[in-house]
Amino acid sequence: MKIRRAQQSDLAHIAALHAESWRDAYSDVLPEQYLTDQLAVDLQRHWRSVEIRSGDVVLVAEDDGIIGFTAIWCRFEPFIDNLHVKPSKRSRRIGSALMKSAVSRLIRAGHRTAYLWVVESNQRAIHFYQKLGGVCTDRELKNLFGHRVPNVKMVWSDITILC
Repeated sequence: MKIRRAQQSDLAHIAALHAESWRDAYSDVLPEQYLTDQLAVDLQRHWRSVEIRSGDVVLVAEDDGIIGFTAIWCRFEPFIDNLHVKPSKRSRRIGSALMKSAVSRLIRAGHRTAYLWVVESNQRAIHFYQKLGGVCTDRELKNLFGHRVPNVKMVWSDITILC
């Protein structure tokens, strides 16, 4: 497996993997019709509009194609917007490798903290982030493409623990 910086040309593949991951993880959260008929369209539109700035950390994991990605927007405090691994490739430490690589880049850029929001019912992800030292600090309804869903805020007050 190779981890590298994402390119604009990767965004369509990232959108497809993002949709595949959400269909698997959020089948109990988002309406089936939305997941089947509209999600891929919304995520393709979203990723087409993404501008990766120089300070952002967007990485892909490759092994016969893109099998995972992370997107961290560094506008103020680093916001981990996405960490997704192809459902058939989960539990192989790909997510951990992506996080470790991304955090190394954040530290080199002078960042020391990060946070993310995760769907509250996604206990698998919450447990994963807690194993990586994330702490639940807040709960809030978040808008996921027109669907209000309970989310949990996970915070790393010192991201060096991820290395």
